[in-house]
Amino acid sequence: MKSPLVKSRQAVMWVMMVLLGCQTPAEAPRAEEPPEEQLPAESCSASEALTGPHSAWLVRHGLTDAQYQVERTERTEQGYRLADVSGYEAGGGACYAVIWEKSSEVAWRAFHGLDSERLQATLVEQRAQGYRPRVLNGYNVGGAAFFAVIFHQDGGSEWVARHDLSESLFQSELATRVEQGYRLVHLSGYMSGGEERYATLWDKASGPAWKAHHRLTASELESTLEASAAQGYQLTKLSGYDVDGTDRYAALFEATPGAPIAARHGLSSAAYQREVTDLKYQGYAPVIVATHNSGRQPVFSLLWRNAAFSAADLRHIDDTVQQAMAQAKTVGLSLAITHRGRLVFAKGYGDAQLSGNTPVNTSHRFRIASVSKPLTAIGIMRLMERGQLRLTDRVFGKSGLLGETFGLESTYKDSRVLDITVQHLLEHTAGGWDNSGADGTPDPMSTYLGLSHEQLIQTVLRTVPLEFAPGTTYQYSNFGYSILGRVIERVTGLPYETYMRDHVFLPSGATRFAVGGDTLEERLPDEVVYAQRGPGAYSPYRMQLSRMDAHGGWVVTPIDLLRVAVRVDGFATVPDLLSQTTLATMTTRTTALDPNGNPVVYAQGWAVNNVPNWWHNGYLQGTQSLLVRTHDRYGPSGTEEFIWSAMTNSNNSPSSDTPDINLDSLMWTVVKGVSAWPAHDLF
Repeated sequence: MKSPLVKSRQAVMWVMMVLLGCQTPAEAPRAEEPPEEQLPAESCSASEALTGPHSAWLVRHGLTDAQYQVERTERTEQGYRLADVSGYEAGGGACYAVIWEKSSEVAWRAFHGLDSERLQATLVEQRAQGYRPRVLNGYNVGGAAFFAVIFHQDGGSEWVARHDLSESLFQSELATRVEQGYRLVHLSGYMSGGEERYATLWDKASGPAWKAHHRLTASELESTLEASAAQGYQLTKLSGYDVDGTDRYAALFEATPGAPIAARHGLSSAAYQREVTDLKYQGYAPVIVATHNSGRQPVFSLLWRNAAFSAADLRHIDDTVQQAMAQAKTVGLSLAITHRGRLVFAKGYGDAQLSGNTPVNTSHRFRIASVSKPLTAIGIMRLMERGQLRLTDRVFGKSGLLGETFGLESTYKDSRVLDITVQHLLEHTAGGWDNSGADGTPDPMSTYLGLSHEQLIQTVLRTVPLEFAPGTTYQYSNFGYSILGRVIERVTGLPYETYMRDHVFLPSGATRFAVGGDTLEERLPDEVVYAQRGPGAYSPYRMQLSRMDAHGGWVVTPIDLLRVAVRVDGFATVPDLLSQTTLATMTTRTTALDPNGNPVVYAQGWAVNNVPNWWHNGYLQGTQSLLVRTHDRYGPSGTEEFIWSAMTNSNNSPSSDTPDINLDSLMWTVVKGVSAWPAHDLF
């Protein structure tokens, strides 16, 4: 057992024999606020509850004493038990971070706000009642030490609890208890009156080999984690404390392979919330939360364990993504995967912007470009089911859905425009206005910059003829889907974005959709920064993205995109927004041929192959996106269905020697290489 020695300090030592309580803690003295220039002291601000799949666990932090008391009452009534608690100082008072587990297997009790004497009395009292301490957390408020403790009803092996140990006494304790046949099961470092102290729990029981480290710096903790893992030891306990302005850590390891773990340290309150959210979406569950104060700021550490995925499967996912990103020089990427209607995995990789060091997390939003088209198609299908339009309805002219909103019939450059139907726009068979520019005119959506939707459509109808009769030829058209957005507005009387939010996104439980802004200054909250790399790179902020709304303007997280996708996948696992008949219509390929006479795979907002799998990709300068819905013929059993999405915040210029990342190949490799998919649902 390695535990670095430091200069011995005299301290009063209390022998702890038991721990717990359900009483109001003593009022902690308030620390004087120093006048030096430094970050303002963080106040105690309760976080939103983060709940695990099937409500199996719940984490919160920033709870005041009163909020913690209420939390304990409410969660206990809901069938939770307190699994871990850590106190810290914020705003001059005590705050608490907690982990709850849904379990009724063991009777438990918890106390907090105990000073040293009250802790000792509580230990003795609870021992007499057959309770054993399982968690003992020392923390500092106003320079004084307090304790939080969790007891389980357990009359098993002998145990010893000690607190207020100086560094030298802790070293002696290690040697003594090991000789007596005890094993260290809990370790907490904390400060008391400016001196470092340790609290320990010991069980007289057999178990795997273990070792303890204390007074580790952040870098030493990292190297110890790596070295211990190489030796077959896994972290089981972790606590942090500040010694003379330096963060120090105490850690306990056991020689057990166990499930994959994730350990983090040195996190701010906001960073902790981001980390626990991201870990949840990777299948991890909380084990430990450890808090301490560094100066006037709280610092968080955590330990989470993954029982959902094997270490090999997690490595496969990470290695596949990171290798593809490195080859394509991709700045940042985010992905999400559902299995049989359940969200099973989501993770961010790389950086949220080229020139920064903010990692991509699952809360980051991305432009999805043409993946907006299947969303618009879903919106149209909802209107069709409600009888507000038919796919055979004509769009332009006096008898069309849009009437003469965009100019009199007599002003149209091509009278065949009057024959265009909703279905033609959905299938890209309107007869012109395509992206390829084969007719000598470029994509209307990338020209006439500065014009509004109304001005653009009027200009195109007045000046650009069709190439083919409507319904006869497939030509991919952004402009056609922009018109569908205006159809939605005319039929519903609502702005396109409002209709989609209220009738597609919110009914699916998705709240993170928004039409993106044109400039960097108009970037949405939690939106990444885009970059195109290589010679002749084009700025992602020179496009009129807000005008692309219905064909390419949405910004969203991969997770929320999948919230919608699972509601239109045609499987019984999640109730669909659309009927089976409507879904069949939406995913039936057009019979029109391309200009070269070849059949195409496009249906109405989706590409569909013979499997049938459905998908759509998206591309804009600075971003790529992909949405795929598979048939139920994949996975380890060969009978499983998936939906996945992936998004990037960079791509390479046409003049670059580096090919763009192939999201389709990447995601198929990821999904096919996982040996077992968990049954949890992370939505």
